[in-house]
Amino acid sequence: MFEFIRKRELKARKKGFANGITIGAFLGALVGGLAGILAAPDSGENTRKKLQKNALDIKDNIESDLLEVKDKINNEIAQSIEWLKKEICETKEIFKKEKDENQIQANEDAEEDA
Repeated sequence: MFEFIRKRELKARKKGFANGITIGAFLGALVGGLAGILAAPDSGENTRKKLQKNALDIKDNIESDLLEVKDKINNEIAQSIEWLKKEICETKEIFKKEKDENQIQANEDAEEDA
């Protein structure tokens, strides 16, 4: 059981690293794009329009990424719940079997003493 948890933690760390790289690349592209727009010779009105368009694109990308992350988290939660339900059922079965065996042994001991 603990091996499963350890594997999930390692998997989550790897995903976190990959997500960090993705976010870093995204932010780098954003900063580079904004610097390019601001440095380009253009009228103030055109520059504002470009910035507004880029801001809307960024907003849409962030919303899309957040929905994707939300879906992944919900999927992981659902898988974890199913795993826990299975483990609980197996543990209940083990305890029930142990209880039944102890009861049988107690009955046999009582018969021997009688």
